Amino acid sequence: MNGKKITTIIVILFIVFFVVNSPKEAADIVKSTQHVMAHAFSSMSEFVKNL
Repeated sequence: MNGKKITTIIVILFIVFFVVNSPKEAADIVKSTQHVMAHAFSSMSEFVKNL
């Protein structure tokens, strides 16, 4: 196995472990990430409109 594949597997296992052990916190992280991304896209859209 190469390093990239091993790293991917470890990251996936960590995410599954986190979701199983702390589902509420995992959901809060997803919600806050969605909010940040939506705000970023909105800001970029506003910037392009003002060009």
